[in-house]
Amino acid sequence: MSGEQKLTKFIQAVEDWTKSKYLAPVNPPEDIELVLNASTDDIKSWNSETCNINAFKLYAYAEYIETENTKEKNILEWSESSIWFIISGVLNQYGGQYSKWQEKYYGAVRENPLASEILKIKNHAEARVRTLDGKHNRIIKMAETLSNIARRK
Repeated sequence: MSGEQKLTKFIQAVEDWTKSKYLAPVNPPEDIELVLNASTDDIKSWNSETCNINAFKLYAYAEYIETENTKEKNILEWSESSIWFIISGVLNQYGGQYSKWQEKYYGAVRENPLASEILKIKNHAEARVRTLDGKHNRIIKMAETLSNIARRK
């Protein structure tokens, strides 16, 4: 079984568990781009109700971003533990007694096709996690700002 197939099986198991607990799937709200890219003049023209509706959309989008970030972190942790599981038995065959663990780790991964494939998955997941890190908090601040504007109107 390839790394992609194992990952797909893992993701499906997590999604099946989520559905069994009746946790609603989180989708990005409609027209979120309009809210995120609104100009100052646009925001000034919004009445109190529109500000509150758009703040809610931002909160919903923050939830969506956090859900996606959590999924990527799950993939990252899965890939890391899978690589260690695969190479742990042969790690000592790479490098000497005083070799750094990184030298042993990457040597063992390079020699194992499945571990190499999972390493690519891990690197992609790391990049996606770094892309999403902090975005949730910034969107929450935007939503709070809109809520404050709505109160002042």
